Amino acid sequence: MNTDAVTRRKFLTAAGAAGVAFIAADPALVQAALNHAREAAGLALPPRFESLTPDQAAGLNAVAMRIFPSDGTPGAKEAGVIHFIDKSLATWASGMKEVLLPGLKDLDTRAGGAFAAQTAAKQDELLKAVEQTPFFGTMRFATIVGMFANSSWGGNAGQVGWKLLGFQAHGVFQPPFGYYDAEVAKGG
Repeated sequence: MNTDAVTRRKFLTAAGAAGVAFIAADPALVQAALNHAREAAGLALPPRFESLTPDQAAGLNAVAMRIFPSDGTPGAKEAGVIHFIDKSLATWASGMKEVLLPGLKDLDTRAGGAFAAQTAAKQDELLKAVEQTPFFGTMRFATIVGMFANSSWGGNAGQVGWKLLGFQAHGVFQPPFGYYDAEVAKGG
């Protein structure tokens, strides 16, 4: 028997008032704190989607991962592009559902099952067949924006897209912004 094990009772006794406050805390606030700790530690959060079902998210994520794959560098998966797409579909881009969801259903039909369950080679073949459709154009746009947009919009997790570009996020930007401003700043 491990005599060094800390039981919940021992912990609460030792923690005193802090332990009582923890038990009385709002569960939503505790969950938010745990999620923040997980993000800070670099651990993945369980996916929660505002607009997509888990199957839809898996399918659209698979498409995004073929558009911007992780082959030696971070791709759509690492940038959390699917979270950007989901957040967009729940807010400003809700009209894109009319293109994306039927397009995904078409891919599943062409695949004879879930597009996400197919091999990468099969997924590429299926995507080439729909490359000129509004579905693919919309997915390509959403994937690129989710890869490189501000992280607060749901994608570009850990600013991996910006790091790929060599972009350094600064709280304040000051001139000169580039070679064109440097010449003006010199007066010549």
